[in-house]
Amino acid sequence: MVSRTPQFPFLISTLSLCAVLVPLAAAKPHNSTLIYHNNNNNNSVRNCSCASRVEDCNKAQANMLCSCRTVPLSSITGSTGFTYQGGLTVWLKDPWVLRLLVNYSSVPDLRLAACGANPLPPEYLTVFGLKRLRIYNSAVGVEFPEQGLSIEGLEKARGKQRPLPQETPHISFMVSFLDLALLNGGSSLKAYSVKHLPSIGGYFPNLLFLSPFEPVDSQYCLVTFIY
Repeated sequence: MVSRTPQFPFLISTLSLCAVLVPLAAAKPHNSTLIYHNNNNNNSVRNCSCASRVEDCNKAQANMLCSCRTVPLSSITGSTGFTYQGGLTVWLKDPWVLRLLVNYSSVPDLRLAACGANPLPPEYLTVFGLKRLRIYNSAVGVEFPEQGLSIEGLEKARGKQRPLPQETPHISFMVSFLDLALLNGGSSLKAYSVKHLPSIGGYFPNLLFLSPFEPVDSQYCLVTFIY
Protein backbone atom coordinates (compact mmCIF):
# COMPACT_ATOMS: atom_id res chain seq x y z
CA MET A 1 0.00 0.00 0.00
CA VAL A 2 0.98 3.65 -0.17
CA SER A 3 2.09 6.01 2.58
CA ARG A 4 3.23 9.60 2.37
CA THR A 5 6.87 10.29 3.13
CA PRO A 6 8.28 13.80 2.87
CA GLN A 7 11.82 12.61 3.55
CA PHE A 8 13.84 9.43 3.02
CA PRO A 9 16.30 9.19 5.94
CA PHE A 10 16.80 5.47 5.32
CA LEU A 11 18.03 6.23 1.79
CA ILE A 12 20.49 9.04 2.50
CA SER A 13 24.18 8.31 1.72
CA THR A 14 26.76 8.60 -1.21
CA LEU A 15 28.70 5.80 -2.98
CA SER A 16 31.78 5.63 -5.17
CA LEU A 17 30.37 3.04 -7.57
CA CYS A 18 29.17 2.56 -11.09
CA ALA A 19 25.86 0.83 -11.76
CA VAL A 20 25.35 -1.49 -14.69
CA LEU A 21 22.45 -3.42 -16.11
CA VAL A 22 22.08 -7.16 -15.62
CA PRO A 23 19.29 -9.41 -16.99
CA LEU A 24 16.31 -9.82 -14.73
CA ALA A 25 15.67 -13.15 -13.11
CA ALA A 26 12.10 -14.41 -12.87
CA ALA A 27 10.38 -12.69 -9.99
CA LYS A 28 8.71 -14.75 -7.28
CA PRO A 29 4.97 -14.19 -6.82
CA HIS A 30 4.24 -11.66 -4.08
CA ASN A 31 1.63 -9.10 -3.14
CA SER A 32 2.11 -5.91 -5.11
CA THR A 33 0.41 -2.59 -5.64
CA LEU A 34 -1.28 -1.76 -8.94
CA ILE A 35 -2.42 1.77 -9.80
CA TYR A 36 -4.27 2.97 -12.89
CA HIS A 37 -6.55 5.81 -13.95
CA ASN A 38 -10.23 5.22 -13.22
CA ASN A 39 -12.15 5.48 -16.50
CA ASN A 40 -15.45 5.74 -14.65
CA ASN A 41 -14.30 8.80 -12.74
CA ASN A 42 -11.69 11.13 -14.25
CA ASN A 43 -10.98 12.60 -10.81
CA SER A 44 -9.77 9.36 -9.25
CA VAL A 45 -7.40 6.42 -9.61
CA ARG A 46 -7.78 2.74 -8.74
CA ASN A 47 -5.39 1.45 -6.07
CA CYS A 48 -5.20 -2.35 -6.03
CA SER A 49 -3.41 -4.95 -3.93
CA CYS A 50 -2.68 -8.01 -6.08
CA ALA A 51 -1.55 -11.43 -4.88
CA SER A 52 -1.19 -12.82 -8.40
CA ARG A 53 0.06 -11.58 -11.77
CA VAL A 54 -2.42 -9.49 -13.75
CA GLU A 55 -2.23 -9.06 -17.52
CA ASP A 56 -0.96 -5.58 -18.32
CA CYS A 57 -3.65 -3.01 -19.17
CA ASN A 58 -6.45 -5.49 -18.41
CA LYS A 59 -8.59 -3.53 -15.95
CA ALA A 60 -11.40 -6.09 -15.91
CA GLN A 61 -8.96 -8.78 -14.81
CA ALA A 62 -7.50 -6.47 -12.16
CA ASN A 63 -10.95 -5.91 -10.68
CA MET A 64 -11.51 -9.68 -10.55
CA LEU A 65 -8.15 -10.81 -9.17
CA CYS A 66 -7.12 -7.90 -6.96
CA SER A 67 -8.52 -6.04 -4.00
CA CYS A 68 -9.14 -2.55 -5.43
CA ARG A 69 -10.43 0.74 -4.12
CA THR A 70 -11.05 4.13 -5.68
CA VAL A 71 -8.84 6.99 -4.47
CA PRO A 72 -9.93 10.59 -5.24
CA LEU A 73 -7.20 12.73 -6.77
CA SER A 74 -8.10 15.49 -4.34
CA SER A 75 -6.76 13.36 -1.48
CA ILE A 76 -3.27 13.08 -3.00
CA THR A 77 -2.85 16.23 -5.10
CA GLY A 78 -0.11 18.44 -3.66
CA SER A 79 1.78 15.56 -2.02
CA THR A 80 5.47 15.05 -2.84
CA GLY A 81 6.78 11.51 -2.62
CA PHE A 82 5.29 8.23 -1.39
CA THR A 83 6.81 5.03 -0.05
CA TYR A 84 5.69 1.82 -1.74
CA GLN A 85 6.30 -1.47 0.05
CA GLY A 86 7.04 -4.34 -2.32
CA GLY A 87 6.38 -4.09 -6.03
CA LEU A 88 4.50 -1.28 -7.75
CA THR A 89 2.83 -1.50 -11.17
CA VAL A 90 1.40 1.57 -12.90
CA TRP A 91 -0.72 1.42 -16.06
CA LEU A 92 -0.84 4.74 -17.86
CA LYS A 93 -1.91 6.53 -21.00
CA ASP A 94 -0.67 9.97 -19.93
CA PRO A 95 2.39 10.92 -17.83
CA TRP A 96 0.41 12.87 -15.21
CA VAL A 97 -0.26 9.61 -13.32
CA LEU A 98 3.47 9.09 -12.83
CA ARG A 99 4.09 12.73 -11.95
CA LEU A 100 1.47 12.55 -9.24
CA LEU A 101 2.05 9.09 -7.77
CA VAL A 102 5.62 8.00 -8.57
CA ASN A 103 7.79 11.10 -8.99
CA TYR A 104 10.06 11.61 -5.94
CA SER A 105 8.75 8.37 -4.42
CA SER A 106 10.59 5.39 -2.94
CA VAL A 107 9.98 2.33 -5.15
CA PRO A 108 12.35 -0.67 -5.03
CA ASP A 109 10.53 -2.72 -7.69
CA LEU A 110 8.72 -0.79 -10.44
CA ARG A 111 6.77 -1.95 -13.48
CA LEU A 112 5.37 0.64 -15.92
CA ALA A 113 2.92 -0.26 -18.67
CA ALA A 114 1.99 2.16 -21.46
CA CYS A 115 -1.61 1.32 -22.33
CA GLY A 116 -2.42 4.13 -24.77
CA ALA A 117 -1.91 4.71 -28.47
CA ASN A 118 -0.13 8.06 -28.13
CA PRO A 119 3.65 8.15 -27.51
CA LEU A 120 4.92 9.51 -24.20
CA PRO A 121 7.10 12.65 -24.15
CA PRO A 122 10.83 12.72 -23.24
CA GLU A 123 10.23 13.70 -19.64
CA TYR A 124 12.24 12.61 -16.60
CA LEU A 125 10.84 10.82 -13.58
CA THR A 126 12.76 10.80 -10.27
CA VAL A 127 12.61 7.58 -8.23
CA PHE A 128 14.42 6.73 -4.98
CA GLY A 129 15.72 3.29 -4.02
CA LEU A 130 14.99 1.70 -7.41
CA LYS A 131 16.56 -1.75 -7.80
CA ARG A 132 14.38 -3.38 -10.46
CA LEU A 133 12.60 -1.80 -13.44
CA ARG A 134 10.30 -3.43 -15.98
CA ILE A 135 8.48 -1.66 -18.79
CA TYR A 136 5.77 -2.72 -21.23
CA ASN A 137 4.00 -1.17 -24.22
CA SER A 138 0.67 -2.62 -25.37
CA ALA A 139 0.73 -1.08 -28.87
CA VAL A 140 0.93 -3.44 -31.85
CA GLY A 141 4.19 -3.41 -33.79
CA VAL A 142 6.38 -1.92 -31.05
CA GLU A 143 10.01 -2.95 -31.58
CA PHE A 144 10.73 -3.49 -27.87
CA PRO A 145 7.33 -4.18 -26.23
CA GLU A 146 8.73 -5.52 -22.94
CA GLN A 147 12.08 -4.89 -21.28
CA GLY A 148 13.62 -5.04 -17.83
CA LEU A 149 16.79 -4.35 -15.90
CA SER A 150 18.31 -4.54 -12.43
CA ILE A 151 20.59 -1.87 -11.02
CA GLU A 152 23.58 -3.26 -9.16
CA GLY A 153 26.66 -1.55 -7.76
CA LEU A 154 29.76 -2.67 -9.61
CA GLU A 155 33.25 -1.36 -10.04
CA LYS A 156 34.75 -0.99 -13.51
CA ALA A 157 38.42 -1.77 -14.08
CA ARG A 158 39.93 -1.43 -17.55
CA GLY A 159 36.55 -1.89 -19.18
CA LYS A 160 35.85 -5.03 -17.18
CA GLN A 161 33.14 -5.31 -14.56
CA ARG A 162 33.99 -6.90 -11.23
CA PRO A 163 32.15 -7.09 -7.88
CA LEU A 164 32.85 -4.47 -5.27
CA PRO A 165 35.36 -5.38 -2.56
CA GLN A 166 34.03 -6.37 0.85
CA GLU A 167 35.12 -3.11 2.50
CA THR A 168 32.97 -0.96 0.17
CA PRO A 169 30.23 0.74 2.23
CA HIS A 170 26.63 -0.24 1.66
CA ILE A 171 24.56 1.96 -0.67
CA SER A 172 22.01 3.83 1.38
CA PHE A 173 21.05 6.62 -1.02
CA MET A 174 19.94 5.57 -4.50
CA VAL A 175 18.20 7.86 -6.96
CA SER A 176 17.28 7.10 -10.56
CA PHE A 177 16.14 9.41 -13.34
CA LEU A 178 13.93 7.66 -15.90
CA ASP A 179 13.17 9.07 -19.34
CA LEU A 180 9.46 8.36 -19.91
CA ALA A 181 10.08 8.10 -23.66
CA LEU A 182 11.64 4.68 -23.01
CA LEU A 183 8.07 3.42 -22.52
CA ASN A 184 7.43 3.95 -26.23
CA GLY A 185 9.44 0.82 -26.97
CA GLY A 186 11.44 2.36 -29.80
CA SER A 187 14.87 1.41 -28.45
CA SER A 188 16.53 -0.90 -25.94
CA LEU A 189 17.02 0.24 -22.37
CA LYS A 190 20.27 2.00 -21.56
CA ALA A 191 21.64 3.34 -18.29
CA TYR A 192 24.71 4.85 -16.70
CA SER A 193 25.59 5.90 -13.15
CA VAL A 194 27.73 8.49 -11.46
CA LYS A 195 29.26 8.36 -8.00
CA HIS A 196 30.16 10.44 -4.97
CA LEU A 197 28.13 13.55 -5.74
CA PRO A 198 27.84 15.95 -2.80
CA SER A 199 25.23 17.90 -4.75
CA ILE A 200 23.09 16.33 -7.47
CA GLY A 201 21.64 19.68 -8.51
CA GLY A 202 25.11 21.21 -8.63
CA TYR A 203 26.45 18.59 -11.02
CA PHE A 204 23.28 18.38 -13.12
CA PRO A 205 21.79 21.90 -13.12
CA ASN A 206 19.33 21.06 -15.90
CA LEU A 207 17.62 18.47 -13.72
CA LEU A 208 14.68 19.77 -11.71
CA PHE A 209 15.85 18.02 -8.56
CA LEU A 210 14.32 19.28 -5.32
CA SER A 211 16.99 20.37 -2.82
CA PRO A 212 15.32 18.74 0.25
CA PHE A 213 16.13 15.35 -1.29
CA GLU A 214 19.84 16.03 -1.80
CA PRO A 215 22.24 13.58 -0.10
CA VAL A 216 24.09 14.96 2.90
CA ASP A 217 27.87 15.46 2.92
CA SER A 218 30.19 12.46 3.42
CA GLN A 219 27.56 9.91 2.60
CA TYR A 220 27.45 7.27 -0.13
CA CYS A 221 25.02 7.52 -3.06
CA LEU A 222 24.38 6.06 -6.47
CA VAL A 223 22.80 8.24 -9.18
CA THR A 224 21.51 6.37 -12.24
CA PHE A 225 20.12 7.67 -15.52
CA ILE A 226 17.85 5.28 -17.45
CA TYR A 227 16.85 6.13 -21.02
